[in-house]
Amino acid sequence: MILSNREISQKLRERATRLAEQRDNLYRVRAFRQAAMTVLALPHELSDLVRSGGIGAIERLPGVGKSLAQTLADYLKPSRNEGTTAA
Repeated sequence: MILSNREISQKLRERATRLAEQRDNLYRVRAFRQAAMTVLALPHELSDLVRSGGIGAIERLPGVGKSLAQTLADYLKPSRNEGTTAA
């Protein structure tokens, strides 16, 4: 099952919260929060964007760099999401 934009956004917000709790770099925390808002605001599913433009299409989203683009692409991989439980 491929995650929806809403589900990806939720995962990004949860990750940002964990990073903040661990006192990770503030820039990184903000990047995850910004990416969550960006994904939620997309007019189409992120999976469709990747299907048509690859990971480079994710990197072109506002505030999304190479590392975060890879994280988003990983969220879209079915093997990562199937059979997992809430963390």
